[in-house]
Amino acid sequence: MNSRFNKKNVTILTILLSLSMILLSTGCAQSETTETTAPVTETNTPVTEAKTEEETAATTDITEDTTPEQTEAASEPQWIFESTDLNDNKVNHSYLADNKVTLVNVWSTTCPSCKAEMPDLAQAAKAYADKNVGFLGIVSDIYEGEPDEAFRSIARDILEDAGIAYSNVMASDTIIQSILSAISAVPTTFFTDSEGRIIGNLVVGAMSLEQIIENIEIALAEAE
Repeated sequence: MNSRFNKKNVTILTILLSLSMILLSTGCAQSETTETTAPVTETNTPVTEAKTEEETAATTDITEDTTPEQTEAASEPQWIFESTDLNDNKVNHSYLADNKVTLVNVWSTTCPSCKAEMPDLAQAAKAYADKNVGFLGIVSDIYEGEPDEAFRSIARDILEDAGIAYSNVMASDTIIQSILSAISAVPTTFFTDSEGRIIGNLVVGAMSLEQIIENIEIALAEAE
């Protein structure tokens, strides 16, 4: 009798242990899924609620954002685009392959914060000219399909006054679909690696030179 009783106990314990292991495994799996799908965390830079003015970009209804807000950029597929810059040169995603990291700044001609940020962007571009970092501007309120020459002239003057020499492209269909449709405020700055993958921080609002450099270094470290 004791032998049968012990065998039954062993069988029951084995079943209970198996059930426990299944429950524990299920719990871990649920925990891991929650972690991977959790919202993107903010960086250490203090974030304040951005104030927006009633200025909108004509093409994409983008408003001006005056306070920088940083979040870690989500993993994205390769960014593929084609456009034309303000000097009628064709530019596409191969532009990104020339550098380890490319800073992409989205702005509009009616945005004071965008203009205020540009001298610092120009200075950063010069500082990183020989450090495998490229710069690209997107003028969100000038549509490539129907470019307004008056707006293009204004944009060129803004860039010249700021000392910016890097390429600035117009809002083409591929740029609107891939980038501008997801952006609600300008200026917005993001970073790509040489293959067009979005890396580093997505920054909404104008940055100081120190913040620009900090975010470039974050992107460079991620591109290693």
